[in-house]
Amino acid sequence: MVIVAFAWALLASGALVLAARGGWLGPDAGVGTGFCEAARDCWMAQPANTVSNTGFVLAGLAIAWHASRPARDAERARGEGMPRGLAAAFALLVVTLGPGSAAMHATQSRIGGDLDLTSMFLVSSFAVSYAVARLLRCPDLSSFARIFLAALLAQEIAYFRGGGVPLFMHSGNAAFAATLAVAIGVEVALDRRAAEGRMPRLHRRWMLAAGGSLALAFAIWTQAKTGSRWCHPHSLLQGHALWHLLCAVAAHALYRAYAGAARR
Repeated sequence: MVIVAFAWALLASGALVLAARGGWLGPDAGVGTGFCEAARDCWMAQPANTVSNTGFVLAGLAIAWHASRPARDAERARGEGMPRGLAAAFALLVVTLGPGSAAMHATQSRIGGDLDLTSMFLVSSFAVSYAVARLLRCPDLSSFARIFLAALLAQEIAYFRGGGVPLFMHSGNAAFAATLAVAIGVEVALDRRAAEGRMPRLHRRWMLAAGGSLALAFAIWTQAKTGSRWCHPHSLLQGHALWHLLCAVAAHALYRAYAGAARR
């Protein structure tokens, strides 16, 4: 699993660099300029907001490493933890979020913006699908896949058909936040069932770490925008870059909560 995740990280990151340097994603359309950092006259328009996405790649690789440890197999044999195939899929999706988000900040192109949102939708779709599948007691991968595709399609439709949304800037960000909110709501319901001993309970400390990191990241995201008092366009210390790093921490913590699921 680690080798596959590492190979995918190299392939996706290398493709991004080639696409950005070669202008394959289209001309600079100013996408992402609302996140404060001033564009540089080079192939990496927003260096801080671009490089900070390395956090997602590292988080995905850490997930793959943890999921590959022999101790995880013993937990799965007891019906605890997270299925190996889903753990591998989540690791790859988190890795993908790195170059996907970086595509927008490096090029400021429309295609780069589409890749950014789609990579976000992949992770939020996984979170809500894994929660709903457990709620409905549908452990098979085909049921998970159907829920995943439905969630992904719903977010894509909201993104491409929507417009501006207060606080969230546009409908794509709002759809992403709404999907995560549904996932959180379902996880709360599942935790109540787990307290009754009807199913494994996710590791609470890791869940709190994931939720806390995401909440702090969102608070920073709302303020680290062009025109805000936190905005210093030519600084390499960018609030939006910190949003990326905190979201990477949240993704890793979420996996650890999944992996730590046990019967109490």
